[in-house]
Amino acid sequence: MNRDLFNINVTPDNFERHIRILKNYYNVITFNDLKRNDIKEPSVIITFDDGYYDNYKYAFPILKKYQVPATIFITSGGVDTGKEFWWDRLETVLFENKNLRESIELDILNQRHIFDVSDDKKRLHSFYTLHHMLFSLHPNERDMMLDRWYESYGLKVNPNNRTMTSSELIELYQSQLVTLGAHTIHHPALKQISREEQIQEIQSSKLFLENLLHTDIDIFAYPFGHKESFDQVTEQIVRDLGFTYSVSTKRAQLHSNTNPFSIPRYGIEDWSEDEFIRQIKLVWFEN
Repeated sequence: MNRDLFNINVTPDNFERHIRILKNYYNVITFNDLKRNDIKEPSVIITFDDGYYDNYKYAFPILKKYQVPATIFITSGGVDTGKEFWWDRLETVLFENKNLRESIELDILNQRHIFDVSDDKKRLHSFYTLHHMLFSLHPNERDMMLDRWYESYGLKVNPNNRTMTSSELIELYQSQLVTLGAHTIHHPALKQISREEQIQEIQSSKLFLENLLHTDIDIFAYPFGHKESFDQVTEQIVRDLGFTYSVSTKRAQLHSNTNPFSIPRYGIEDWSEDEFIRQIKLVWFEN
């Protein structure tokens, strides 16, 4: 696994422990199961976002071992292209860059910003600040900025950051354990781009998977998934494009009256077995 700057990576060993607990004590269901009215408690749905190769390399064998279903939301722009996500590129600029000096400059809206990256602590602080600033940019502007940095520092694509290939996605789908959902082409914060661009991002990612897998794709995950990244306009677009469910990253339980186009989820960390059990119990009794 790469550096875990957002505390979202889980080691294969801990992931297997988590899956074993869910398998033994919970009903692990799919989004298709939600269409029925006889869901038994306690039930959970396992999801992954973005479509990183490590989902295929590490998680998929464990899911097969325990015969546990999961859903992976695919950002289609990286499939077979080797294109990295912008936050991974930013991480490369700041942490894998032998030519990085003691500061880095950024021009936004004709304003110059200088960030101190002279030691690990300052570099980490600069990463989070830059991440917040780049998040607010239009994807095209952000990509051009990162392209300039890569060129000026002589950086190359990190193969460890790649997403899955078409053949790997087909294998997941054919296993009948993994459901694939759409997650846009380029992973933009949808709320920050035009309605027409939102439609293009969402619809094209849906069509990509449908053409690849020859099946209907009716579940969607909002990139980032928090309130700054999508709104009611986005929700309506998802409805109009024929999706049945869409998921956010809001922390809450799923109930019968939950908005099907803003389904909440809980993030998982690299917890030990005991801590995972404790966290699951907290979630279950949270409401």
